[in-house]
Amino acid sequence: MAGLDKQMLQVIEHLAKNEIQAAKNEALKCCELDTTKKNEVQLRYYKKLLENGNTSFVELPSNLEGILKKVDVSGFQEDKYYLGEKENEILQQIQKNQKVYSKMLTYGVHMNNSVLLYGEPGTGKTEFAKYVAYKMGVPYIYLNFANTIDSFMGQTAKNIERVFDYCKGQKCVLMLDEIDCIGMLRGGKGVDGELSRITITLMQCLDAMVDGQIVIGATNRKDMIDGALLRRFHKIYEIARYSQEEQKKMIEKWLISLDYNDFKKTVNIDDLASKEMTQNEVISTLKDELCEHLIQHEMA
Repeated sequence: MAGLDKQMLQVIEHLAKNEIQAAKNEALKCCELDTTKKNEVQLRYYKKLLENGNTSFVELPSNLEGILKKVDVSGFQEDKYYLGEKENEILQQIQKNQKVYSKMLTYGVHMNNSVLLYGEPGTGKTEFAKYVAYKMGVPYIYLNFANTIDSFMGQTAKNIERVFDYCKGQKCVLMLDEIDCIGMLRGGKGVDGELSRITITLMQCLDAMVDGQIVIGATNRKDMIDGALLRRFHKIYEIARYSQEEQKKMIEKWLISLDYNDFKKTVNIDDLASKEMTQNEVISTLKDELCEHLIQHEMA
């Protein structure tokens, strides 16, 4: 057996020093050195894993500060979060897709793991995206298009490209919130023309995404989004208000997590669940009631 070459020794050196990313970089160089046909399929698969395997981000570059948010979801309060039947179905689909996408690359098939969530405000679209990142153990990256367009209208397309460049090669959940702000029908002039160019840039960036990222778009106005942009998302789901039964389960789980029996006794679960409220409105009501209870009974 031939001895280890310089490249292999460097991989071992970096691993011994726990320099994981440096070891991956050297391993990628090793892959490039093998030009044999017998390893071609396996190496293509391994290269993608090496390129997309990093789950830690460097600090946001200065040109993305104020545009992009990197949120630590490691402390997500799962004990207080109720996952509805529809949301559980979406989560399972995302998880299944993530498991098979890298394998699909070995057959030369590329597909983005992307979903678009639509529905009225307050149904928990953004919170669900955070939960997905938490369950997948990857960073959560948040981009709100409404804020981006208001503040950076003239350079929004370039900023979108910078965002996607920043996320390439990283495992993460990239949340694109209020996507309807730019995804309107194309073809206008002036401001509308600028938004049209931004929409095209976003579509190009989605097409160029490498496997490893989970892209979740959210909108309150699916009807305003360009059809070509809609087709860039692998799956489209409506996130609606919970049924009365699911509202009850959500309230019960939230109350159980408090471990505060005196307060639990004061909450009329059936009455609260029967009200015409979104998920966020229900949780906000519980928080308000808890605050009042503490003022009256604990702070007196």
